[in-house]
Amino acid sequence: MNIGGEDRMMPFLLAELVTLENIMPLYVYCVGSHEQKHLKRPDGYPAQQLFLSRSGRGTFRLEGGPDMAMTPGTMLILPAGVPHEYDPAPGEDAWELGFAAFSGSAAASIMAHLGCREPVLLEKAHFAALWDKLESLWQHISLNGESGYWEASRRMYDMLLTVLQGQSDQEVKQRMTPAGQPNAALQEAVKLIHDHYNERLHVSNLARAVGYSVQHFHRLFVDSYGVTPQQYIQQIRMRRSVQLFQENPGMTVEKIAHQLGMEPSYFIRIFKRTYGETPKQFMKRS
Repeated sequence: MNIGGEDRMMPFLLAELVTLENIMPLYVYCVGSHEQKHLKRPDGYPAQQLFLSRSGRGTFRLEGGPDMAMTPGTMLILPAGVPHEYDPAPGEDAWELGFAAFSGSAAASIMAHLGCREPVLLEKAHFAALWDKLESLWQHISLNGESGYWEASRRMYDMLLTVLQGQSDQEVKQRMTPAGQPNAALQEAVKLIHDHYNERLHVSNLARAVGYSVQHFHRLFVDSYGVTPQQYIQQIRMRRSVQLFQENPGMTVEKIAHQLGMEPSYFIRIFKRTYGETPKQFMKRS
C-alpha cells in the first residue's frame, strides 16, 4: 500500500549549517526518504525527528519500551537523544520511510507541543499533505543548498504546524462528534484526570469511579484514546510542567514535580523520556 501517490525516493540530505545554526531558532538538520533498513542508535539522534511511513511496514523500539509497528499512513515523532532502533518487518514489501529532523533553540519547545512518542495513524488527506510538504522541503534544499536554509526553516515550521493542526482538529472531533466517540463514563474519567492530575491517581480508582472493572476500563480507554490511562495522565502532567516552567522561570524542578504530584526523580526521568532532555536543560533553552 502506497499512501502518498507515485513512487519517488528522496536521497538523504544533511543540512550543513555551521554558520547559521547558532542564530536560527529552528533549522532543518536532515530530510529525505528511502527504503529503510535496520538501524540502531544506542545514543539516540542529535536532533528532533519526524517520521512518515508511506508504504510497507516496520518496527521501532525505544529503550525500555515496547515494540511499535509503523504501517502505511502512520507518523512518529521522536525527541532528540532517545536511544532507539528500527527495522523493516520480515517478509513484507519494502518499507518506505520519510523523515525530517530539526533543531535550534525553539525545537524543544515545539516538541513539547507535539508531544507524541508512538506511531499515530493519520487520515489519508492529512498524511498526503505532510508528505507533500516533506517533498517540497527536500526539493528546496536540494536545489538551493545553504542559500535556501532560511526558507527551509519556514517550510519546516509550516510542516510542524500542519502536524499540530491535525492533532487539534482530531481533539475537536473527539469532543464534538458523538457517534463512535468515548462514552459518558470514559468522558467522566478524563474529566477526573484533568481535575486531579496533580494527585496520586490510580487506574483502579478511576475505573471504580466510573463503574468499570480495571481490565474493561483499560481496554475501552485504549480503544477510544489510543493510549493507556497512565500514559494519558503522564501526557497531561508533562504538558502542565512545560507551562509551569514557562510561567515561573525561577521555580525549582523539585517544586514543579510536587505540584504535579510526582517524586522529583521520577518526574525528571519521565520528562527526559518525553522531551529528550532534562528539565534543567529545557529551562536553559527556554
